[in-house]
Amino acid sequence: MYHHTSCILLPAFTCYMLHLLDYLTSCFHLVRSFGSSHCLQLKEEGKEDTFDLKDVSEAECDQAFLKKQRFFRRFEEISTLDWYFHPDYCKDPSLSDYQRLVLRNYGSSEYARWTEYHEFLHSHDVEEEYVKFCEELFKKLEWMEGYLDFPRPSHKWDRISSRGALQAIKLASTTFQKITASLAYYGYFECKQSMAYDRTWYKDLDGVHFEIWCRVTEKQMSFRDALAEVCKLNRFPLRQRRLEGALKRDYTMERLESEYHTCTAKVPPGTEKDKAKELIAKAVKNRLNKPKTYAQYISKKIHIARVAGILPLKDSKEQCS
Repeated sequence: MYHHTSCILLPAFTCYMLHLLDYLTSCFHLVRSFGSSHCLQLKEEGKEDTFDLKDVSEAECDQAFLKKQRFFRRFEEISTLDWYFHPDYCKDPSLSDYQRLVLRNYGSSEYARWTEYHEFLHSHDVEEEYVKFCEELFKKLEWMEGYLDFPRPSHKWDRISSRGALQAIKLASTTFQKITASLAYYGYFECKQSMAYDRTWYKDLDGVHFEIWCRVTEKQMSFRDALAEVCKLNRFPLRQRRLEGALKRDYTMERLESEYHTCTAKVPPGTEKDKAKELIAKAVKNRLNKPKTYAQYISKKIHIARVAGILPLKDSKEQCS
């Protein structure tokens, strides 16, 4: 792969094009290994290779092959990738190429606080440790989930929130020493917001659709009858009001039934209950495009930086997204 020196004194466009060459070259040479592993997986699963990703030789992996497979469709159509070098950051010689790298925020809503994320300008070492910090913090703060409905402002909520913040700062100071107190608090804030989002939009909804699915498939009940039975159980307090509303209003019933069919569409007949529950839970989360956090922004940024040659590849399995 082509390597070049840092782009400190180069114009933004030149800097972008140099790393773009690295990125496309890496992607080009990874197609062969991807095609091979893809075919092996399909063979093991007994499926047909509908994408014609045969184990081609490097000579066959040419522009015509790439164009046919549309691996670079976005670049072909609008000449952009998922990232770019920020022109303002390219003017600052104190920044590294990694710090100049900015991800695109599709629809202006892919990331919860996109402007803040790229303006932090943290080093790769700090951001990589931040991802690990957040993974651990999510585990440590699971206890807060049951308190997210507490009224705010209130004395009780202030005590709960303060305890969570101090826990985050303590974790950073004792285990993740590259994470400052302010960055630790930022991680706590995003963790708290993520849990609140999940509770509002996801929690118990997979259970509702699973229980309805069991009755529809096992007892051959209609959707309305299955819903009425699940409603009587009162097992899902966060969704109870909506279930009751659906039984009273046709419009709510239609929307809930449509949601049910969407969430169970990929559950084949005869699926075991545990597997069905897993597929329904996944479908529930996939229905909504939850705004991504700073940790998710970093993970994608590091991946792109490795493939583009800004950071060294971690292993040979890293592939372009």
